[in-house]
Amino acid sequence: MSLTVQVGGEPEETRVYGQLAENFEKEHSDVTIEVVEIADKDEHIARLASSFASDSPPDVFLVNFREYSQFVAQGAIEAVQPLMEERDIVLSDYYPQPIQAFTFEGTLQCMPQNVSSLVIYYNKTVFKQAGVPFPADEWSWDEFRSTAEKLSQAGVDGVGIDPEIIRIAPFVWSAGGEIVDHPEEPTRFTLDQGPAREALEFLVSLQHDGLMPTEQDLAAQDLETRFATDKLGMLLESRKVTPGFREVLDLKWDVTALPVGEEPAGILHSDAYCLSAGSSATETAADFIAFANGEQSATVAALSGRTVPSLKTVAESPAFLASGQPPANAAAFVDGIPYIRFTPVIPTWPEIEDVAKDVLTRVFYEPDYSLDQALQDLESRTAPLFEEAHG
Repeated sequence: MSLTVQVGGEPEETRVYGQLAENFEKEHSDVTIEVVEIADKDEHIARLASSFASDSPPDVFLVNFREYSQFVAQGAIEAVQPLMEERDIVLSDYYPQPIQAFTFEGTLQCMPQNVSSLVIYYNKTVFKQAGVPFPADEWSWDEFRSTAEKLSQAGVDGVGIDPEIIRIAPFVWSAGGEIVDHPEEPTRFTLDQGPAREALEFLVSLQHDGLMPTEQDLAAQDLETRFATDKLGMLLESRKVTPGFREVLDLKWDVTALPVGEEPAGILHSDAYCLSAGSSATETAADFIAFANGEQSATVAALSGRTVPSLKTVAESPAFLASGQPPANAAAFVDGIPYIRFTPVIPTWPEIEDVAKDVLTRVFYEPDYSLDQALQDLESRTAPLFEEAHG
């Protein structure tokens, strides 16, 4: 019996899946697993779409919760919940946020293997050279901005934030606002309203006041590279960059929680194993998914650095919290889980995010492009996509 498993991510992120496949093969001598690794996320999704169109999808694929609903809408996914229950997987053993995000019409569609929120990565070398104290575990927006200002005054970029909804959203929620008008059946963005707009203004001001890299800086070196080469003090990112940073010689770094406005808030970053509908190896594929989400495999994944395991016992164990590798403050990921929220799960959400990124990029980097104009453009350009999602 052979299985194909498709995953997306850079090599340092995806190598752990090859290890899981080898471990499964050792326990199932009649099974051979081909792990297809695709570095670019967009290419990963495009290859999945074309494979379903040509009726040749992988048996199992790993996908982010913000992107899986398009495959559910196409009837391309076989719901895993009954298959997991048959294999004694107890869903309450896993954090509820990713379980909820991958649930459609009351049934778990894909089995989440990780749960992560945004954190602040900070470069210890940059902080020490600038004479700036390391961030506290609890801090305010004012303290966050003040830290960025002090780093910038020392000649480095204070903070790096990608102009994307998944970076903006936790600040909006922390301010007491909402990004859309309804979490489950959204019809429009609400970034123009009250606290949401205030949060957006705060983030845009960091860019316009020179506390973040310019567009020209980023054309030469992306945020991760600038952080790894001591040109950037703080970076907003999920757990996915940890394996890469661990491999950078002499990079000294750690993580801390996002700053808080009115209330703590985080945003879900979670991938899950999905089972392709019509797979000729459904039972074996389900065996692999259950195996990959068991305690042994979750421990292997945790030690790789890539994931915050969705299995509670492993995420709260020394394998994750005290692995002996950076970040020392791995607890920041676990401590933030109770405050995690997630963006809408609708088929057109990836396209909506793309439009939002285009608009937010302009308002970050084009001084003559006003926030009012950006919000108007965001409304007009995404309205058809919200309508399509419910059509």
